[in-house]
Amino acid sequence: MEESVAIATTRGEFPLCSKTEYPEGKIPVSGYYEKPKEEQYYDWDALIEKIQKYGIRNVLTTTVAPTGTLSMLADCSNGMEPNFALVFEKRVTVGRFFYTNKIFEQVLKENNLYSEELLAKVADNYGSVKGIPEIPDWIQNIFVTAMDIHWSDHLLAQAVWQDWISNAIAKTINMPNDVSVDDVKASYLLAHEMGLKGITVYRDGSRHKQVLHMTSEDSEKRFEVKPSDYLTSYISNNIKNEYIKSQIHNALSAIKLEDSHKITQTVIEQEDEETLCPVCKNKLIFAEGCNICIDCGYSGCTSG
Repeated sequence: MEESVAIATTRGEFPLCSKTEYPEGKIPVSGYYEKPKEEQYYDWDALIEKIQKYGIRNVLTTTVAPTGTLSMLADCSNGMEPNFALVFEKRVTVGRFFYTNKIFEQVLKENNLYSEELLAKVADNYGSVKGIPEIPDWIQNIFVTAMDIHWSDHLLAQAVWQDWISNAIAKTINMPNDVSVDDVKASYLLAHEMGLKGITVYRDGSRHKQVLHMTSEDSEKRFEVKPSDYLTSYISNNIKNEYIKSQIHNALSAIKLEDSHKITQTVIEQEDEETLCPVCKNKLIFAEGCNICIDCGYSGCTSG
């Protein structure tokens, strides 16, 4: 915002700036209003004075973009997302092999744990190491994936960032196959109450074609995900609308996990252009709200 004000001094403020709340000394940064002054380490008041004096060149100045392709090049997580999965299964004409997070693979090898059998277990467990007895707890606590975190805690993490981001944040709330319509409804209600400016919900298996083999046909889900105690306390103390609070509480309390812990995925053998990369013709996966190719780096969210 400081740089946008500096540009405004030479190039002028954005059109219609005078009709916004900027001249009144208001800024689209909720943390400035919600956090105690003693917890703020930036002189927002001085910035507001500059905006009132010179205007600001951009309507909004900060965001967290969907950096899917860049994260693949760096082999790291996307934006503010956890890793979607530590191991993906890929099926080709000569058989099956696994695309594995390089850091995770290195740790397994350093601790003499690496094997194709173990990778298969991780791939068949939503790409997560949670609940796999061969993997020590300290590794399970470090390598946390999107599916290890309850959708409500995804929103809570996003809300922490949103306090200081003026525009929306690219964030996918990855839900397992067994969530209900009430879960999805509650996620949007909670996101609105938290002041989020946008979310994307993806339920595994909800697309017409399942392009990502996260699990095999009779895979075993070895872990149960629950909301954190902090999240439950947050809802009780911060959401004032009783109807919305009850809707969210009802969704959070309805833990749905089959007795056998079995999740059956329908594997579609027939493929069409929708499931294949338009560049290299390998299979696309759906992660962080985009169809992406782990072979050439193509992203369906990249324009131009």
